[in-house]
Amino acid sequence: MTQSEVLADQIAYYRARAGEYDQWWFRTGRYDRGAEFNAQWHAETAAVEEALGSWLAARRPMHVLELACGTGLFTRLLAPRVERLTAVDASPEVIAINRARVGADNVEYHEADLFAWQPARRYDAVFFSFWLSHVPDERFAAFWGVVAAALAPGGAVYLIDSAFDPTSTAKDHVLPGREAGIVTRKLNDGREFRIVKVFYEPAALAAKLGPLGWKSNLAQTPRYFIYGEVTRAAD
Repeated sequence: MTQSEVLADQIAYYRARAGEYDQWWFRTGRYDRGAEFNAQWHAETAAVEEALGSWLAARRPMHVLELACGTGLFTRLLAPRVERLTAVDASPEVIAINRARVGADNVEYHEADLFAWQPARRYDAVFFSFWLSHVPDERFAAFWGVVAAALAPGGAVYLIDSAFDPTSTAKDHVLPGREAGIVTRKLNDGREFRIVKVFYEPAALAAKLGPLGWKSNLAQTPRYFIYGEVTRAAD
């Protein structure tokens, strides 16, 4: 498959997966790894949620942009803490779930392919969770150019994403090596899709962002997640 075909398949996957996406976060169905692994997962999801809350309390951004907002797992945490939130996703199915879950008047939704979308204004903060790992290496710099265009002077980015761990995905998924870049994902009904999946460690991601003019303060939970702030080096 060409890169364009993989990215089209990626959008199709998340549209088709919308109704079962939350099973991954809440460790149900095919993502139930048993009591020990589930307890570790839930401890780490709580840790990244708490870290985001602390960051929002310290930064106090008024207008925030959430890219790849998905089913609202983090939109529900952002919306009560900001004056206005713009949430963008390529899947109308996940936007519908997000809207129903969050139910907030201060959230404005936009359906758009993030590789074709451009910001119409600047924001105090840009947030994305589990999105950067779906950006191909060849589009990494361009994506961060879009983020820079969306960020007001003195603003900041906050990201959360997956660390490499075989138990993070469904029981019937087998992760290839960390450097594979493209993986096959399966839905509950057995349909398979190809998507981009790039796993970062904080130091490696910081080194990649530095030449693009960004500085980062990123951390990693014991198994499953990376998270933290990224700012323009000149700010």
